[in-house]
Amino acid sequence: MSNGSPATRVVVVGAGITGLACAHRLLTVDPSLRVTLLEASDRVGGLIRTTPFAGLPAVDEGADAFLLRVPSARDLARAVGLGEALTSPAVAQASVWRGRLHPLPESLLLGVPTRLSPLATSRLLSTRGKIRAGLEPFVPRTSLEGDRLGSFMRRRLGAEVHEMLIDPLVGSIYAADTDNFSLRGMPQLFELASEGRSLIISARKRPKAAPHGDENPVFAAPIGGMQQLVDATLATVTRLGATVLTNARVTAAERSATGVVVHTTAGSHDCDHVVLAAPARHTGEWLASTAPNAGRLLREWEHASVVMVTLAVPKRSLPRTAVGSGYLVPKPEQRFVTAVSFASQKWAHLGDGSQAILRVSLGRDGKPLHHHSDDELLSFTLADLKLHLGADFEPGDVRLTRWVESFPQYRPGHFERVAHVENHLASELPGAHLAGASYRGIGVPACIQQANDVADRIIERISAR
Repeated sequence: MSNGSPATRVVVVGAGITGLACAHRLLTVDPSLRVTLLEASDRVGGLIRTTPFAGLPAVDEGADAFLLRVPSARDLARAVGLGEALTSPAVAQASVWRGRLHPLPESLLLGVPTRLSPLATSRLLSTRGKIRAGLEPFVPRTSLEGDRLGSFMRRRLGAEVHEMLIDPLVGSIYAADTDNFSLRGMPQLFELASEGRSLIISARKRPKAAPHGDENPVFAAPIGGMQQLVDATLATVTRLGATVLTNARVTAAERSATGVVVHTTAGSHDCDHVVLAAPARHTGEWLASTAPNAGRLLREWEHASVVMVTLAVPKRSLPRTAVGSGYLVPKPEQRFVTAVSFASQKWAHLGDGSQAILRVSLGRDGKPLHHHSDDELLSFTLADLKLHLGADFEPGDVRLTRWVESFPQYRPGHFERVAHVENHLASELPGAHLAGASYRGIGVPACIQQANDVADRIIERISAR
């Protein structure tokens, strides 16, 4: 596209999956671009990390799969040569712990029942809670104003369905407190809430899921762990000509005569466009002097911290109740642990017959635990597992991963704040673009979709010149 003019330069700040996917899209569509990725840490991948554990070559320390309903992650995996390397969970049935493990009722859409009969036969809810949920089609329309997920769902389905189903499912994904989380931040639930008066009636109109065991997979991941997607994308963008610099912490970005100059601890980079794909709060810090209004808003973003404790225990020590892919712990029942994945049951390639791999999540929005010592965190974990499963575990291998301020929290009014930031950036730092988990979706597919959208907008602007 250069037609003899100098190549357009794009700097991408942050080499997590968003930044890598953005570079991939840019260079796939226009190989003439000069793309530089800047990463503050000594590794790429951000919150995706896979390492050997307990004799296994690859066990994820963070996200262990991506949603297939949004195709962007699957499409990227195929584009970087991993199409044949994808696998899906061997079991999908999860449970909720309320005094004991209760299988999640069938026919739920993020906790909203699409049929009432499975809810009626579940022992997870009280009779009163079931009756209240069954009245939802008769409840008058609930206003979407306020954009608060928890209060909306409580009004529609009652407190018990919200606390035992919706909040654990949403909270386990985003380490969130749904009473202080944006309804629009959960697109599936927001769509249901917007379609009609009744959530249940709207959910019934959706295509019916197949019976257990026959459905198309909901999740997928590379068999070598999620890091394999990062590594394959990095190799591809490098082959396409991108420059990837680690240990290059951005200190400021400011307007220049030709566009933007990005200053780092390792040097400065002139560019025509800069993609801000780092966490919002960090971005706000180095925009403080050059884009003060956008920087001030970004510094106000809140993030939750979690701890992932990975255990290898003798398979025989798992009780018979430990079936399926794992379980969630609702907030009224929580002490420390919020969710447990029976990883070696969930993923066939992690089961070696003699040991079980458990991935245990601790901490959430409003309840950080990362400041505790390793010994304390392990003690919390084993005590909660004994409470939940009735078993004393003696792990052969233990791995603790602290993900500090890793989950951006979409407070009510989140998307209006994002729009305000972008409006300020348009005047304070033209050529800057936002992408990543802090803005328009937290999961891996949402991050990749944002990366693609930003790349497409940049290429459109270049083409229009």
